Amino acid sequence: MSATKKVASEKPSIQLIIWVFVAAALWWWPDDSRSKMNAEEKYLELSPADVVTAKTVRLAKDFYVTGTLAPIRQTILNARVSGQVNVIAVREGQAVTKGQVLLSQDNRELRARLQQAEASLSTAKAELALVQQNLARIRPLQKEDYISAHDVTNAEKQVDIRLAQVQSAQVAVAQAHQQLTDVVVKAPFAGVISERLVDIGQSVAPKTPVLKVVDLSQVELIAQVAATEVSAIVVGQKLNFTADGFGDELFTGVITRINPVANANSRRVDVYAVVDNSEGLLRAGLFAKGYIADNQVMTGVSVPFSAIQERQGKKLVHVIRDHRLAAQTVTLGRRDEARGVVLVDGLADGARVLLLPPLPSNEGRMVRIKGAR
Repeated sequence: MSATKKVASEKPSIQLIIWVFVAAALWWWPDDSRSKMNAEEKYLELSPADVVTAKTVRLAKDFYVTGTLAPIRQTILNARVSGQVNVIAVREGQAVTKGQVLLSQDNRELRARLQQAEASLSTAKAELALVQQNLARIRPLQKEDYISAHDVTNAEKQVDIRLAQVQSAQVAVAQAHQQLTDVVVKAPFAGVISERLVDIGQSVAPKTPVLKVVDLSQVELIAQVAATEVSAIVVGQKLNFTADGFGDELFTGVITRINPVANANSRRVDVYAVVDNSEGLLRAGLFAKGYIADNQVMTGVSVPFSAIQERQGKKLVHVIRDHRLAAQTVTLGRRDEARGVVLVDGLADGARVLLLPPLPSNEGRMVRIKGAR
Protein backbone atom coordinates (compact mmCIF):
# COMPACT_ATOMS: atom_id res chain seq x y z
CA MET A 1 0.00 0.00 0.00
CA SER A 2 2.74 2.38 0.88
CA ALA A 3 4.72 1.35 -2.25
CA THR A 4 1.80 2.21 -4.52
CA LYS A 5 1.47 5.66 -3.05
CA LYS A 6 5.19 6.28 -3.51
CA VAL A 7 5.01 5.53 -7.29
CA ALA A 8 1.98 7.76 -7.72
CA SER A 9 3.71 10.64 -6.03
CA GLU A 10 6.72 10.43 -8.41
CA LYS A 11 4.65 10.75 -11.69
CA PRO A 12 3.92 14.53 -11.43
CA SER A 13 7.60 15.21 -10.88
CA ILE A 14 8.65 13.36 -14.05
CA GLN A 15 5.98 15.13 -16.19
CA LEU A 16 7.07 18.49 -14.83
CA ILE A 17 10.67 17.82 -15.78
CA ILE A 18 9.65 16.84 -19.36
CA TRP A 19 7.64 20.06 -19.90
CA VAL A 20 10.46 22.20 -18.57
CA PHE A 21 12.88 20.52 -20.97
CA VAL A 22 10.57 21.09 -23.99
CA ALA A 23 10.08 24.74 -23.07
CA ALA A 24 13.84 25.29 -22.79
CA ALA A 25 14.45 23.58 -26.13
CA LEU A 26 11.92 25.82 -27.87
CA TRP A 27 13.45 28.92 -26.30
CA TRP A 28 16.97 28.16 -27.41
CA TRP A 29 16.07 26.77 -30.88
CA PRO A 30 18.04 28.47 -33.78
CA ASP A 31 16.45 31.55 -35.51
CA ASP A 32 16.40 29.87 -38.96
CA SER A 33 14.25 27.10 -37.67
CA ARG A 34 11.94 29.57 -36.00
CA SER A 35 11.65 31.48 -39.30
CA LYS A 36 10.51 28.30 -40.96
CA MET A 37 7.73 28.18 -38.58
CA ASN A 38 6.67 31.72 -39.52
CA ALA A 39 4.37 32.44 -42.45
CA GLU A 40 5.99 32.13 -45.96
CA GLU A 41 7.66 35.39 -47.20
CA LYS A 42 5.49 37.35 -49.67
CA TYR A 43 6.81 38.01 -53.18
CA LEU A 44 6.92 41.43 -54.85
CA GLU A 45 4.87 40.77 -57.96
CA LEU A 46 5.86 42.68 -61.12
CA SER A 47 4.37 43.00 -64.57
CA PRO A 48 6.57 42.15 -67.62
CA ALA A 49 6.15 45.80 -68.59
CA ASP A 50 7.97 46.81 -65.39
CA VAL A 51 11.19 45.07 -66.45
CA VAL A 52 13.56 45.71 -69.37
CA THR A 53 16.56 43.72 -70.52
CA ALA A 54 19.87 45.56 -70.76
CA LYS A 55 21.19 45.18 -74.30
CA THR A 56 24.39 45.97 -76.15
CA VAL A 57 23.63 48.70 -78.67
CA ARG A 58 25.44 50.95 -81.13
CA LEU A 59 24.99 54.64 -80.36
CA ALA A 60 25.81 57.04 -83.14
CA LYS A 61 24.51 60.33 -84.44
CA ASP A 62 24.01 59.19 -88.00
CA PHE A 63 22.63 61.74 -90.47
CA TYR A 64 19.92 60.40 -92.75
CA VAL A 65 19.98 61.73 -96.29
CA THR A 66 18.41 61.34 -99.72
CA GLY A 67 19.94 62.08 -103.08
CA THR A 68 20.53 61.17 -106.70
CA LEU A 69 23.35 59.25 -108.36
CA ALA A 70 25.28 61.00 -111.11
CA PRO A 71 28.33 60.02 -113.17
CA ILE A 72 31.52 61.76 -112.13
CA ARG A 73 32.70 61.97 -115.73
CA GLN A 74 30.35 62.52 -118.67
CA THR A 75 30.42 64.53 -121.86
CA ILE A 76 28.40 65.52 -124.89
CA LEU A 77 30.32 65.00 -128.12
CA ASN A 78 29.74 67.62 -130.83
CA ALA A 79 30.34 67.59 -134.56
CA ARG A 80 33.43 69.66 -135.38
CA VAL A 81 32.81 70.17 -139.09
CA SER A 82 29.83 70.53 -141.39
CA GLY A 83 28.74 67.49 -143.29
CA GLN A 84 26.46 64.53 -143.58
CA VAL A 85 26.63 61.74 -141.01
CA ASN A 86 27.73 58.57 -142.80
CA VAL A 87 28.40 56.10 -139.99
CA ILE A 88 27.23 55.76 -136.39
CA ALA A 89 29.07 52.77 -134.94
CA VAL A 90 27.41 52.67 -131.50
CA ARG A 91 24.00 52.66 -129.83
CA GLU A 92 22.68 53.60 -126.38
CA GLY A 93 23.95 51.38 -123.57
CA GLN A 94 26.99 50.19 -125.51
CA ALA A 95 30.35 50.21 -123.75
CA VAL A 96 33.19 51.94 -125.58
CA THR A 97 36.94 52.24 -125.09
CA LYS A 98 39.08 55.35 -125.17
CA GLY A 99 39.88 56.35 -128.76
CA GLN A 100 37.21 54.14 -130.32
CA VAL A 101 35.59 55.55 -133.49
CA LEU A 102 31.96 56.35 -132.70
CA LEU A 103 30.76 58.40 -135.70
CA SER A 104 32.05 59.65 -139.04
CA GLN A 105 30.88 62.21 -141.60
CA ASP A 106 31.11 62.52 -145.38
CA ASN A 107 34.63 63.80 -146.18
CA ARG A 108 34.52 64.30 -149.96
CA GLU A 109 34.23 68.08 -149.80
CA LEU A 110 36.99 68.27 -147.21
CA ARG A 111 39.29 66.15 -149.36
CA ALA A 112 38.74 68.56 -152.24
CA ARG A 113 39.59 71.48 -149.93
CA LEU A 114 42.76 69.71 -148.88
CA GLN A 115 43.79 69.17 -152.47
CA GLN A 116 43.11 72.83 -153.24
CA ALA A 117 45.13 73.94 -150.22
CA GLU A 118 48.01 71.68 -151.18
CA ALA A 119 47.93 73.10 -154.74
CA SER A 120 47.97 76.65 -153.40
CA LEU A 121 50.93 75.74 -151.22
CA SER A 122 52.82 74.35 -154.20
CA THR A 123 52.15 77.54 -156.19
CA ALA A 124 53.26 79.73 -153.31
CA LYS A 125 56.47 77.74 -152.92
CA ALA A 126 57.20 78.07 -156.65
CA GLU A 127 56.64 81.80 -156.62
CA LEU A 128 58.85 82.10 -153.54
CA ALA A 129 61.60 80.23 -155.33
CA LEU A 130 61.42 82.65 -158.31
CA VAL A 131 61.67 85.82 -156.26
CA GLN A 132 64.47 84.27 -154.21
CA GLN A 133 66.36 83.52 -157.43
CA ASN A 134 65.76 87.06 -158.69
CA LEU A 135 67.08 88.52 -155.44
CA ALA A 136 70.15 86.30 -155.60
CA ARG A 137 70.75 87.48 -159.22
CA ILE A 138 70.52 91.25 -158.67
CA ARG A 139 72.49 91.56 -155.46
CA PRO A 140 75.87 91.13 -157.21
CA LEU A 141 74.79 93.66 -159.87
CA GLN A 142 74.23 96.28 -157.14
CA LYS A 143 77.90 96.09 -156.25
CA GLU A 144 78.79 96.98 -159.84
CA ASP A 145 76.22 99.78 -159.87
CA TYR A 146 74.08 98.08 -162.52
CA ILE A 147 71.14 97.86 -160.11
CA SER A 148 70.05 100.50 -157.66
CA ALA A 149 69.59 99.88 -153.96
CA HIS A 150 65.88 100.63 -154.43
CA ASP A 151 65.52 97.71 -156.85
CA VAL A 152 67.23 95.36 -154.38
CA THR A 153 64.92 96.54 -151.60
CA ASN A 154 61.84 95.84 -153.76
CA ALA A 155 63.17 92.38 -154.58
CA GLU A 156 63.66 91.66 -150.87
CA LYS A 157 60.09 92.76 -150.18
CA GLN A 158 58.83 90.37 -152.86
CA VAL A 159 60.66 87.52 -151.14
CA ASP A 160 59.05 88.43 -147.81
CA ILE A 161 55.59 88.56 -149.43
CA ARG A 162 55.99 85.19 -151.12
CA LEU A 163 57.36 83.67 -147.91
CA ALA A 164 54.25 84.87 -146.03
CA GLN A 165 52.06 83.39 -148.76
CA VAL A 166 53.83 80.03 -148.35
CA GLN A 167 53.28 80.12 -144.60
CA SER A 168 49.60 80.98 -145.08
CA ALA A 169 49.22 78.11 -147.54
CA GLN A 170 50.87 75.76 -145.06
CA VAL A 171 48.36 76.79 -142.40
CA ALA A 172 45.51 76.17 -144.87
CA VAL A 173 46.83 72.68 -145.58
CA ALA A 174 47.15 71.93 -141.84
CA GLN A 175 43.58 73.12 -141.28
CA ALA A 176 42.31 70.96 -144.14
CA HIS A 177 44.10 67.95 -142.65
CA GLN A 178 42.57 68.69 -139.22
CA GLN A 179 39.08 68.99 -140.72
CA LEU A 180 39.51 65.62 -142.39
CA THR A 181 40.49 64.21 -139.00
CA ASP A 182 37.50 65.89 -137.35
CA VAL A 183 34.95 64.10 -139.52
CA VAL A 184 35.64 61.12 -137.24
CA VAL A 185 34.28 61.39 -133.67
CA LYS A 186 36.18 59.24 -131.13
CA ALA A 187 35.51 58.35 -127.49
CA PRO A 188 37.53 60.67 -125.21
CA PHE A 189 37.48 58.05 -122.41
CA ALA A 190 36.19 54.57 -121.69
CA GLY A 191 32.51 54.61 -120.84
CA VAL A 192 29.00 53.89 -122.04
CA ILE A 193 26.90 55.61 -124.70
CA SER A 194 23.97 57.17 -122.86
CA GLU A 195 22.28 58.94 -125.77
CA ARG A 196 22.50 59.15 -129.57
CA LEU A 197 21.38 62.56 -130.81
CA VAL A 198 21.65 62.24 -134.62
CA ASP A 199 20.85 59.67 -137.31
CA ILE A 200 22.70 58.43 -140.37
CA GLY A 201 22.15 60.72 -143.37
CA GLN A 202 21.56 63.77 -141.23
CA SER A 203 23.51 66.90 -142.13
CA VAL A 204 25.03 68.63 -139.14
CA ALA A 205 26.83 71.90 -138.53
CA PRO A 206 29.85 72.43 -136.29
CA LYS A 207 29.05 72.21 -132.55
CA THR A 208 25.94 70.09 -133.17
CA PRO A 209 25.58 67.54 -130.30
CA VAL A 210 25.81 64.00 -131.67
CA LEU A 211 26.46 61.60 -128.77
CA LYS A 212 26.54 61.47 -124.96
CA VAL A 213 29.14 59.34 -123.18
CA VAL A 214 29.27 58.58 -119.43
CA ASP A 215 31.91 56.86 -117.34
CA LEU A 216 30.17 54.67 -114.74
CA SER A 217 33.26 53.11 -113.18
CA GLN A 218 32.71 55.68 -110.43
CA VAL A 219 29.49 57.47 -109.63
CA GLU A 220 28.73 60.31 -107.28
CA LEU A 221 25.86 60.48 -104.83
CA ILE A 222 24.66 64.05 -104.51
CA ALA A 223 22.89 64.04 -101.14
CA GLN A 224 21.04 66.86 -99.40
CA VAL A 225 21.78 67.49 -95.71
CA ALA A 226 20.01 69.90 -93.37
CA ALA A 227 22.01 73.08 -92.83
CA THR A 228 21.85 72.51 -89.07
CA GLU A 229 23.66 69.17 -89.43
CA VAL A 230 26.27 69.94 -92.06
CA SER A 231 28.76 71.35 -89.52
CA ALA A 232 29.16 67.84 -88.07
CA ILE A 233 30.01 66.31 -91.46
CA VAL A 234 33.58 66.20 -92.76
CA VAL A 235 35.31 65.05 -95.91
CA GLY A 236 36.30 61.40 -95.61
CA GLN A 237 33.17 60.21 -93.78
CA LYS A 238 31.35 57.19 -95.17
CA LEU A 239 27.88 57.43 -96.63
CA ASN A 240 25.91 54.17 -96.67
CA PHE A 241 22.83 54.01 -98.89
CA THR A 242 20.34 51.91 -100.80
CA ALA A 243 19.28 52.64 -104.37
CA ASP A 244 16.10 52.13 -106.35
CA GLY A 245 15.87 48.64 -107.81
CA PHE A 246 18.34 47.03 -105.40
CA GLY A 247 16.11 46.39 -102.39
CA ASP A 248 18.04 46.38 -99.12
CA GLU A 249 21.46 45.96 -100.76
CA LEU A 250 23.78 48.45 -99.12
CA PHE A 251 26.33 50.54 -101.04
CA THR A 252 29.04 52.74 -99.55
CA GLY A 253 30.56 56.01 -100.72
CA VAL A 254 33.14 58.40 -99.29
CA ILE A 255 32.38 62.11 -98.94
CA THR A 256 34.81 64.10 -101.09
CA ARG A 257 33.14 67.51 -101.31
CA ILE A 258 30.70 69.67 -99.36
CA ASN A 259 28.96 72.58 -101.06
CA PRO A 260 29.73 75.81 -99.17
CA VAL A 261 26.33 77.33 -100.07
CA ALA A 262 22.90 76.06 -98.95
CA ASN A 263 20.02 75.83 -101.40
CA ALA A 264 17.96 79.02 -101.14
CA ASN A 265 14.63 77.16 -101.30
CA SER A 266 15.20 74.00 -99.25
CA ARG A 267 17.89 75.37 -96.90
CA ARG A 268 19.78 72.14 -97.41
CA VAL A 269 23.41 71.64 -98.41
CA ASP A 270 24.64 69.32 -101.15
CA VAL A 271 27.17 66.71 -100.04
CA TYR A 272 29.05 64.69 -102.67
CA ALA A 273 30.15 61.11 -102.06
CA VAL A 274 32.19 59.07 -104.55
CA VAL A 275 31.05 55.47 -104.98
CA ASP A 276 33.12 52.69 -106.53
CA ASN A 277 30.99 51.22 -109.32
CA SER A 278 33.57 49.03 -111.04
CA GLU A 279 31.01 46.23 -111.30
CA GLY A 280 28.67 48.54 -113.19
CA LEU A 281 25.61 47.86 -111.04
CA LEU A 282 24.54 51.44 -110.34
CA ARG A 283 23.10 53.76 -112.96
CA ALA A 284 23.08 57.52 -113.18
CA GLY A 285 19.83 59.16 -112.14
CA LEU A 286 18.80 56.55 -109.55
CA PHE A 287 17.23 57.82 -106.34
CA ALA A 288 19.13 56.83 -103.19
CA LYS A 289 18.57 57.12 -99.46
CA GLY A 290 20.93 56.35 -96.62
CA TYR A 291 22.92 57.79 -93.76
CA ILE A 292 26.28 59.35 -93.07
CA ALA A 293 27.98 57.23 -90.44
CA ASP A 294 29.03 58.98 -87.22
CA ASN A 295 32.79 58.90 -86.70
CA GLN A 296 32.19 59.04 -82.92
CA VAL A 297 30.15 55.82 -82.81
CA MET A 298 30.15 53.97 -79.44
CA THR A 299 28.95 50.50 -78.49
CA GLY A 300 27.95 49.28 -75.01
CA VAL A 301 25.24 48.03 -72.67
CA SER A 302 22.29 50.42 -72.51
CA VAL A 303 19.27 51.04 -70.27
CA PRO A 304 16.39 53.53 -70.53
CA PHE A 305 16.78 56.94 -68.93
CA SER A 306 13.95 56.15 -66.48
CA ALA A 307 15.85 53.20 -64.96
CA ILE A 308 18.59 55.46 -63.58
CA GLN A 309 18.37 56.59 -59.93
CA GLU A 310 20.77 58.82 -58.02
CA ARG A 311 21.59 58.03 -54.41
CA GLN A 312 24.27 59.79 -52.38
CA GLY A 313 26.00 61.02 -55.52
CA LYS A 314 26.05 57.60 -57.19
CA LYS A 315 24.06 56.37 -60.16
CA LEU A 316 22.04 53.19 -59.58
CA VAL A 317 19.82 50.79 -61.43
CA HIS A 318 17.77 48.04 -59.81
CA VAL A 319 18.29 44.55 -61.14
CA ILE A 320 16.66 41.21 -60.46
CA ARG A 321 19.43 38.94 -59.19
CA ASP A 322 18.77 35.48 -57.72
CA HIS A 323 15.04 36.33 -57.73
CA ARG A 324 15.61 39.35 -55.49
CA LEU A 325 15.57 43.06 -56.20
CA ALA A 326 19.06 44.54 -55.77
CA ALA A 327 20.64 47.97 -56.37
CA GLN A 328 23.55 48.04 -58.85
CA THR A 329 25.98 50.97 -59.08
CA VAL A 330 26.73 52.03 -62.67
CA THR A 331 28.72 54.67 -64.53
CA LEU A 332 26.85 56.59 -67.23
CA GLY A 333 28.21 57.06 -70.74
CA ARG A 334 26.87 58.42 -74.01
CA ARG A 335 23.16 59.26 -74.26
CA ASP A 336 20.85 58.86 -77.23
CA GLU A 337 18.03 61.35 -76.81
CA ALA A 338 16.09 60.03 -79.80
CA ARG A 339 15.97 56.47 -78.43
CA GLY A 340 15.82 57.46 -74.76
CA VAL A 341 18.71 55.24 -73.67
CA VAL A 342 22.12 55.72 -72.07
CA LEU A 343 25.24 53.55 -72.10
CA VAL A 344 26.30 52.22 -68.68
CA ASP A 345 29.40 50.54 -67.28
CA GLY A 346 29.02 48.00 -64.50
CA LEU A 347 26.04 46.14 -65.96
CA ALA A 348 26.13 42.92 -67.96
CA ASP A 349 24.35 42.42 -71.26
CA GLY A 350 21.08 40.59 -70.60
CA ALA A 351 20.60 41.84 -67.05
CA ARG A 352 16.95 42.36 -66.06
CA VAL A 353 16.45 45.95 -64.93
CA LEU A 354 13.45 47.74 -63.43
CA LEU A 355 12.10 50.37 -65.79
CA LEU A 356 11.40 52.67 -62.82
CA PRO A 357 13.18 52.80 -59.44
CA PRO A 358 11.29 50.84 -56.71
CA LEU A 359 10.11 52.02 -53.31
CA PRO A 360 12.92 51.85 -50.72
CA SER A 361 10.94 49.28 -48.73
CA ASN A 362 10.89 46.91 -51.71
CA GLU A 363 14.67 46.74 -52.16
CA GLY A 364 15.94 43.27 -51.35
CA ARG A 365 12.55 41.58 -51.61
CA MET A 366 11.87 38.38 -53.49
CA VAL A 367 10.49 39.13 -56.96
CA ARG A 368 8.04 37.26 -59.14
CA ILE A 369 7.07 38.38 -62.65
CA LYS A 370 3.53 37.74 -63.76
CA GLY A 371 3.28 35.05 -66.41
CA ALA A 372 6.90 33.93 -65.91
CA ARG A 373 7.53 30.22 -65.31
